[in-house]
Amino acid sequence: MSKKQNKYNFFKRSSEGDVNNQGVLELENRCRQIYLNKYFNIWMSKFEWEGLDEEMKDQQENFIMRKFWSDGTVACRPIANTDLLVYAPYAAATYNYYDYPETLTLVNLRGAPVSIIPNDIQVVNKDVVIGWCSPNHKPIFDMVRYYVDRMVQIEMVINTNLNLQKMPFLVGVNADDEQKMKDIVRKILNNELVVFASLEDLQRVQTLATQTPYIIDKLREHERCLEQELMTYLGVDNNGSSSLEQTHVSVDAVNANNDVINDYGNAIEKEVNKFIDRINKHFGRNIKIRAVSKPVNSTREPNAGGNEND
Repeated sequence: MSKKQNKYNFFKRSSEGDVNNQGVLELENRCRQIYLNKYFNIWMSKFEWEGLDEEMKDQQENFIMRKFWSDGTVACRPIANTDLLVYAPYAAATYNYYDYPETLTLVNLRGAPVSIIPNDIQVVNKDVVIGWCSPNHKPIFDMVRYYVDRMVQIEMVINTNLNLQKMPFLVGVNADDEQKMKDIVRKILNNELVVFASLEDLQRVQTLATQTPYIIDKLREHERCLEQELMTYLGVDNNGSSSLEQTHVSVDAVNANNDVINDYGNAIEKEVNKFIDRINKHFGRNIKIRAVSKPVNSTREPNAGGNEND
């Protein structure tokens, strides 16, 4: 079988016929990348930006958000003799007594001219301004990776449990009746309502029971709880309760969860706004952001009057 034909197999066989775990590793890597892409896309669409350089606004927005994702911070400076700005990673050179960078050097990723990204020391809040995306000054990716790794572990356990739930048919045959028994098994697998065979033949068809408990529903629920924790960290609305709790979760519990979501979302937005305020102050711009995910409203008891959502 060609590599292209075999890419969806969970297990692959070596040339000697032994089962190895290469297919499982490929599945794990694909699963991790799918999850990372999912939360990367959620992060990249978190804000709508206004006031960036008109012809470069899409690229600038993409670059800023990507650097917040991977580095947690980015620098901005004006381009000399223009009304344009440039954004770049940086390496701090010196710090003040509050552990805040005082001077830095910009990292020129793509060989831009020094007129755009200079290679000499830059003074913070004079030549450049810097900003972060969260109060802990850590990349968004750090937290996402932690949760994604745990969810991928669950997915791999689900994959194992699902494979163990497979109960193959065991059929004793000899050279004379092999084809006859194949026809019987084929009819069974094709969901035919009536299968005609001798009692002796039917007794020779049996399934292999693995005695493995079915735990996929519990694993999926645990994975769902992890995802809700991550969405809360990103400030994205979620109900914060397991599917078993949803039918009787209290209004107070919902409101408490909404407060936590808003706290996380506001922490990120506030930190990004500090960066924007410094740009506007030092470089005379009018940049703004608007969170795409609205703050989560509190709810009221059905008999408390008013609408369900404030």
